[in-house]
Amino acid sequence: MVAQIDLVVLLNQPHQSKAIALYRSYTRWELSRVTTAIHLISSVPVLVGRTSLDGADQFVIFFFLHRRSSNNNSLSKYPTLTVSFSKFEREKEIGMADVEEAELSDKQKKEIAKWFLLNSPAGEIQYVSKDVKAILNDEELYNEAASEAFPLYNKSQMICLEMPGRIGDVLVTSFGELKENEFLDLRTAQVAIVDHIKQVCTGLRPALDDELPSPYVEEFRCSLDAEILKYVGEAYPKGVCSVYCTKGKDVEGPGSDFDLVVVISAARLSPQNFCNGSWRSVWNIEFKDVEQILELRGKLQVGAHYFEEGNVQLDAKHECKDTTVFQSPDDSAITIASIIRHHETEYLASLEASYSNLPDTTFKDLRRKLPVTRTLFPWHNTLQFNLTRDLTKELGIGK
Repeated sequence: MVAQIDLVVLLNQPHQSKAIALYRSYTRWELSRVTTAIHLISSVPVLVGRTSLDGADQFVIFFFLHRRSSNNNSLSKYPTLTVSFSKFEREKEIGMADVEEAELSDKQKKEIAKWFLLNSPAGEIQYVSKDVKAILNDEELYNEAASEAFPLYNKSQMICLEMPGRIGDVLVTSFGELKENEFLDLRTAQVAIVDHIKQVCTGLRPALDDELPSPYVEEFRCSLDAEILKYVGEAYPKGVCSVYCTKGKDVEGPGSDFDLVVVISAARLSPQNFCNGSWRSVWNIEFKDVEQILELRGKLQVGAHYFEEGNVQLDAKHECKDTTVFQSPDDSAITIASIIRHHETEYLASLEASYSNLPDTTFKDLRRKLPVTRTLFPWHNTLQFNLTRDLTKELGIGK
């Protein structure tokens, strides 16, 4: 005997998750074959599934859209999701309570909240946090998630904060981090105290001697910082940069190796125009005095979010490397800045070229050249295709 279940599911209704949970609950029947297909009828998505079982206990589940009402041409309303089916001459109703999903634990809720906060587009974490806080509806749980997510987000986005007294800006990066909320600004020899959740600089203190590079390393760092500052001023409006020593900051003279890192961060935030974007680049430079060479490794990242009547995000990453000879501080700085300018300009040009070609290449290739029948659609004779007839026959309606 084959029993049939007719289950109405409007995928844009709150019952969607319940329907999916109900469908999954039938795994206890040891499904041997499941085929599903998505159909678009009158601009409403409909899931049509067929399930076959081995043995005598065979039945078919159909997910389909209810017929439109003949009098008002609108969809019938289903306030609750109820499934009725017959098996061996018996009927049973399954209500919503039978498919309630298990309640998430506080730990799971916190991890989900952290994920949303950490994946906020550039400049939008404050907006996302308000929604996350409202959804959690638990002040303590939200504070735990925010206290863990905001520091990671601020450092990954390399946000720039104005220091008190308007003496300059400090970049929030892992390269300048001294403690959990203290960040070094070598240009002013100050340490900024940062409130990660409010994203403000709350105080300053002078940097200690052991927190600063040696005079020998500082000469290279300062020269490079000046050249990068010029480049960023020309290439990135409102961009900020900094140069840190990540290895060998105590080197006192020639003969020893040390590493510098160049950090460039630029953001253009325009939420009133539904568009935000950021540029982040990190260049690790190894000064190998013994071999008299400099090795550069760059990581470039572009992020953009456009959300006017939609939600489109870009997250592009690129890595590159180069080498040059070890020279005096000023000459090395000029050469390094020139190499960085070359690679970043080249990458931006490649991005522009790839996106300008999208309509004629990538998007065109997404479309199937021929339908699954491997023949052109006969537009001159469409009467041979009858969706209503095929669905009626497939679902066994009217039998």
